[in-house]
Amino acid sequence: MNTETHVLFVSASAADELVLTTLLARPETGGGVRLSAASTAQAFFEAIYSENSYQVIVVDDRQDWSDWKSVVATCTKNRPNALLALLVTPERSEQHDAVLGEGVAVVYPRNSAGMIALSRLVAKLGTQERDFSLRQDGRLAETNGDNAGDDDRKNLVYAVSHDLQDPLQLARRYADMLNDDFQSELGESGGKLLGHLQFNLTRTQEMLDELLDYSRLQNARPDKQPVDFNELLDEVTGLFKLTLDEIGGSITRQHSLPTLMVDRRQFQRVFQNLIGNAIKFRSERPLHITVRSQRVRNEWRIGVKDNGLGIPEEDAKRVFGMFERAGAADSLPGTGMGLAICKRIIQNHGGKIWVRSSVGSGSVFIFSVPQPDDAGESLTG
Repeated sequence: MNTETHVLFVSASAADELVLTTLLARPETGGGVRLSAASTAQAFFEAIYSENSYQVIVVDDRQDWSDWKSVVATCTKNRPNALLALLVTPERSEQHDAVLGEGVAVVYPRNSAGMIALSRLVAKLGTQERDFSLRQDGRLAETNGDNAGDDDRKNLVYAVSHDLQDPLQLARRYADMLNDDFQSELGESGGKLLGHLQFNLTRTQEMLDELLDYSRLQNARPDKQPVDFNELLDEVTGLFKLTLDEIGGSITRQHSLPTLMVDRRQFQRVFQNLIGNAIKFRSERPLHITVRSQRVRNEWRIGVKDNGLGIPEEDAKRVFGMFERAGAADSLPGTGMGLAICKRIIQNHGGKIWVRSSVGSGSVFIFSVPQPDDAGESLTG
């Protein structure tokens, strides 16, 4: 029996596709939802006339190649058993009132609330398809109730951050147009104000991008494989070579690093963030970064030590929070999300991260990676 709920998403928006894919991948869907996207007329008709079984078809009302009514009519004719959902532009929602009952079962606004509601509907359909029963274990219901608030918050953070992309990009385009077309008319004071506006819009975009990355990591399952941390460190060091040469900095490892079962791409980002922070928060001394490792029972601990500015003791835990920055960091570029992302990646692997530091003497960031006894010995021996 096929227990998978197959969804066809007819939309030209890659951002909407990414949000819906992420929401449907949440644990509450049971992991049995598969999304296929059709962003062009050819892809749409190939999907409609294929042998794939679509339980749900989601249609975006903004298509470059056809109006949504024609798309809905084609779906109704060729996929009569599929549940049709329409995503509508909020300001044009009154134009879609008459569509209900003409093949479309539900209409949702294209915003955070609509995306979350749609993902819940698909999850519920999938659950009913796999186990059509109204009975539920009381303890399970209680557990789900405890986690519901956390799941809603995670979904909301992701979807709302997605909603902010369009107005933010529009504001950036208007600011660029003002700078290009009216710079001479703004005068010196107006030019400075516009410069501040563009700077803050760019920083907001960076923060939003980091927030989306963090949200995607919240329930991401690491793609674990054997990773040689020596090779990984060399790869990341190469990315910073020009900067290190320019500032006279160096990176060394105290001894050979282990090979561990981790998600390579995610731990590349951990090293990038930690080394990038060391470069950003360096002191007047030539920067020197040392990487070392140690096996402690059933885990490996990796330390990244620098001789930079250091972190005040009262900020040692706070720096791992979202958008948190320590000491003199407010005067330096950055979003305050790098260490929060490191923490999330390491937690996804069952480990922890912490820092030992003192102002003026540098910092050492240490993270642990649990490894089974047999795996650790076979991979590192």
